[in-house]
Amino acid sequence: MQGLDTQLLVCLLKKRFHDEKPQEITSIEVKNAVPKGDNYASLVYRIKMKCLTAAGKKRNFSVIVKTELTADSTKELFRSFPVFRVETRVYTSIIPMMEELMEEFGDKREKLWPNLLGYQPYHMIAFNDLSEEGYVGVERRNSLDFNHLKLVLRSIARFHAMSKVLLERGLISPDDKGKLGIATEDPIIEKWWHIFLTVLPDAMVDHWGSEWKELAGKLKNQETLMTPKVLKVAYDFDKRFEVYNHGDPWMCNMLFQYMEFEDNFPISVKFIDFQMGHLNSFVWDIVYFLHTSAVPSVRRERLEELLDAYQESLEKNLNVFNYAGYIPTSEDVRSEWERTRYAHLCYIMFQPVMTADTKGAAFDMEKVTTHLPHEVVDGSVYADGKAMKSIGEDLRNFELLGLI
Repeated sequence: MQGLDTQLLVCLLKKRFHDEKPQEITSIEVKNAVPKGDNYASLVYRIKMKCLTAAGKKRNFSVIVKTELTADSTKELFRSFPVFRVETRVYTSIIPMMEELMEEFGDKREKLWPNLLGYQPYHMIAFNDLSEEGYVGVERRNSLDFNHLKLVLRSIARFHAMSKVLLERGLISPDDKGKLGIATEDPIIEKWWHIFLTVLPDAMVDHWGSEWKELAGKLKNQETLMTPKVLKVAYDFDKRFEVYNHGDPWMCNMLFQYMEFEDNFPISVKFIDFQMGHLNSFVWDIVYFLHTSAVPSVRRERLEELLDAYQESLEKNLNVFNYAGYIPTSEDVRSEWERTRYAHLCYIMFQPVMTADTKGAAFDMEKVTTHLPHEVVDGSVYADGKAMKSIGEDLRNFELLGLI
């Protein structure tokens, strides 16, 4: 533009960014960032720093740092599921490509993830503190209402759409395939099923009432059948539906921003903990999320609306990025939901653990490989009456469908 000194603007920008750089750390405060029971695979810290900038101004900065669990009992677990390696790969490879895609198409919406600040392979990773931008976690004991569920499903669809474009361009490689956790032939997973298919049926017999005894026995008999059945469901799918799944989208792995003066109306969500990312049908993130994080009655009563919210967002976002391939229809989404019904049984068992009223951890990850089932899961999780109200109807439905 005539008369505009662009070099001057460049100098002004350089000076501004230079002046805002932290020059000296004057104090550091380290606290646990996540209550026990809200995170299972890592330790999470909030580090608050007071700094002096290059311009001599005082500034406060906050950083979130995740480190791996260090107990010997978890080493076997993380050999099978290298969660830090997966998450580092997501943040250094897949997410940067998604950000480039957004830039390419002029997508100025909020990103669906925090900013990576740095990492040490493969046991530490640091991000910006999203609480500084007004993002907060939810009370997991209450689960999520319809407005939260709809926002999250639309955002998962947006993430899936970007991954689909990257897949179409050949930018997501076999190295990114990852593992669908419940569909893995591994001693750790067999131990996992042994724990849940011992503790839940025992609670049903001892605390739910005599009318649940027969169903509890049927459920216990699923232990040797679980892995082969889930494997068949997991890997016999239409490759047109393949996307990169978050892998662990339960309510404590997301932070929400709310409408001003409307404390419970979410307007934005950020996903964290990309430690179980994997390639598979889009349905896995939907099934996992709705069975672990939704108010059960809302999931059951408004399922059609929720599935439509996902599909509509998926289609719109694929169009945003000029995707020319096949776009799953509403019928496809419903068909995938029905096709994976047996896997719903797996996830429904986790729901009481993830919403338990216990003061500490309802599930102790560090004991999975070394302790008996009732020492891994807090005894009150399935026995306090809340679990029966939450998942009892689902278990009866699984029985009616012949899945148990």
